[in-house]
Amino acid sequence: MMRVLVVSPHPASRALLSRFLDAEPDIEVSATGEPDDAFASIAENKPALVVVDLRRPDEDHPLFLGLLRKRHPSLPVISLVPGRLRIFDGRSERVREAHGDTAEALHHLIGSVLQATRDLLAQHLLRMLRPPVGRA
Repeated sequence: MMRVLVVSPHPASRALLSRFLDAEPDIEVSATGEPDDAFASIAENKPALVVVDLRRPDEDHPLFLGLLRKRHPSLPVISLVPGRLRIFDGRSERVREAHGDTAEALHHLIGSVLQATRDLLAQHLLRMLRPPVGRA
């Protein structure tokens, strides 16, 4: 079972993301609204992926994202920012557009988050199963 950590200061967003991700097979979801709790959770049991919701203004969460990327540079992160979905796989970042406040736009955003989650977790699993390379 692979662990995904959801970080959002907004309870409704946390619940929605957790609910959709928890429905995926072989994914264990934990969620928090506090950056300090998130860092403690990562230190205790490093997740395969972190999903951060930055769609609403909040003073601590952009700083949290920067610190997360600095402290754990290879940790895959999906960040939801206004109008975009930023997907960092531990090496490179790509951006998907996610505009609008309609139900259709939300449906598209959630679908994009789920697809990015599947892709990143598959990459994580492949890295774990790859035979170690070293000197003989």
